[in-house]
Amino acid sequence: MSANGYLTDRLTRHQIFIQRFAGQQVKESLPILKQMAKEIRAALQRQDLTDFQTARLIALQIDIMAITSAAGVELKELMTANMSEFAVYEAGFTQKLLQGAVTVDLAGVSSVALGAAVTSAPMKLISGQKTINTTFSGIFDTFASGVSREVMTTVQAGITAGATNAEITRNVMSLVNTRTRAQAETVVRTAANAAGSVARAEVYKANADVLKGEEWVATLDSATRVEHAVLDGNIYPVGEGPQTPLGYNCRCLRVAVVDDRFAALREGATRASYQGPVSAKTDYAKFLARQPKAFQLEFFDGDGARYELYKSGQVPLDRFADDSGRLYTLDELRAREGITLE
Repeated sequence: MSANGYLTDRLTRHQIFIQRFAGQQVKESLPILKQMAKEIRAALQRQDLTDFQTARLIALQIDIMAITSAAGVELKELMTANMSEFAVYEAGFTQKLLQGAVTVDLAGVSSVALGAAVTSAPMKLISGQKTINTTFSGIFDTFASGVSREVMTTVQAGITAGATNAEITRNVMSLVNTRTRAQAETVVRTAANAAGSVARAEVYKANADVLKGEEWVATLDSATRVEHAVLDGNIYPVGEGPQTPLGYNCRCLRVAVVDDRFAALREGATRASYQGPVSAKTDYAKFLARQPKAFQLEFFDGDGARYELYKSGQVPLDRFADDSGRLYTLDELRAREGITLE
């Protein structure tokens, strides 16, 4: 097995552990979310929402913002502590893994520096054409402000519709106990993937002299976004190019590519997929081409226009997004590829 195949194989398998760890972090966040829901319910029940008064709504909004902000701070503090500890573990794992693929001794990474890197590292989250520039701390702040906004939108919709206090409270609590919890899970899972990514990046940076670069490795299943799959197999200089996570719930990896002069292993590698091990030479484009129509449609989120462009061969997979991972609109594809879209 080649040094690079060895690293790709072990890290893609290791992702299973990371996702389990993320799931445990979601469970640890539940008491904070339950307390937030309890306080929101109490705030709603203190007001007569059917008697519309601007001052009363403003007072409620202040209460809700205080509740969600406090919950966001508590969640951020819990995850900062847990993810900083996880990053130290992940850096040690990565260094040990990389050490097994090279013939020279590697440099270590400071645990203090790792903790600071986790919380301050910039995050660029892309969804289709939308790009969010944020940080580890920022995603928790965004979560808290988003909950406050959605709660007040639900309250105002209920007032406009002439709903009773009980109905408005029920609608808000349904929102908080379903959509809000799902959003919190997304944020926590993204934070776990970010912490792991930062840890690996710090190890790569400390040992850049023995590396050619970093390879983008997408998960070989239908849940992978188009804009992430098109980057599969791309090799970037250490620390440069798009970083993971590239979006909320992103499971992609950047795997070290060892300089041949320091490689310890030989050729003959595999990588993981949802169907089991496949050749390490299988990139996402080759993988997708072998999948049934249902899988391919699911991959394109049911977008028939993009699926037909791909299936007809008019637009290869790697041309659906730009080099940063931003998905082109259909109009942009038409202009770039010189094709007519029905």
